[in-house]
Amino acid sequence: MGTQPFFEADVPGRLNDKSTPCTIEVLDQHSIPEVRIGPPGAPHNGWTASFEDWAQFEEFVDSVNLLHERLASIPRSK
Repeated sequence: MGTQPFFEADVPGRLNDKSTPCTIEVLDQHSIPEVRIGPPGAPHNGWTASFEDWAQFEEFVDSVNLLHERLASIPRSK
């Protein structure tokens, strides 16, 4: 049985101006935070980022939160 992800979603992705669908997941891999990005339905077959330590993971989370704040301030069309 695998580790349960905290976040998992299929996204359209982009590579060389082409749509390249992928799955992103964020999980706790035996107390080591990981982010995986891979083919649709198989993020474990792509890239894995394991954080060096808790401070590095917190820096990543802070940067995602800052990006979210910046993007949230942009008016969206319906």
